[in-house]
Amino acid sequence: MANNDESVSIELATGTDAPAILKLMKQLTTESDTFTVDPGLAQLSIEQEQRQIMLINQTRSNVILVAHFSDEIIGVVTVQQLHDSMDGELGVAVLKQFWNNGIGTALVDEALNWGTSFSNLTRMVLTVENQNQAAIHVYHRLGFVDNLKRRIIAVPGNETATTEMTYDLN
Repeated sequence: MANNDESVSIELATGTDAPAILKLMKQLTTESDTFTVDPGLAQLSIEQEQRQIMLINQTRSNVILVAHFSDEIIGVVTVQQLHDSMDGELGVAVLKQFWNNGIGTALVDEALNWGTSFSNLTRMVLTVENQNQAAIHVYHRLGFVDNLKRRIIAVPGNETATTEMTYDLN
């Protein structure tokens, strides 16, 4: 994947990342059926995304971290505080050409580090498709535990069984 001069770095997203993040999200929706994006994201302008990133960076309960390789953003992890709780919902995605290189694991690990060291959240939660056994294995290895909450997510034309997983930040 990388030669000796290039490596992947994980950093806090900034406003200057907005165009690349919007491009990444658009590409990710075409590469994976285990990744969903808020439909409103497609309507965001670069300026609106820059403002969203700025507002997110001012909180202790939300974060966007990006993985850079060369001059390209190749992955993202987000934590968004769930309404009326101290839980943060974690979402992660990496471009398909970079799968199986540990980038997703590194992004989640960095989000957990942020959650433990900087956030005011008490727990991370995520929803994973039961068929995505590779991701489930990674989440277990990082310390997530299965919650008893299981549900079916209905995407037009497709119903998928999922499991909620949690990670205590205390």
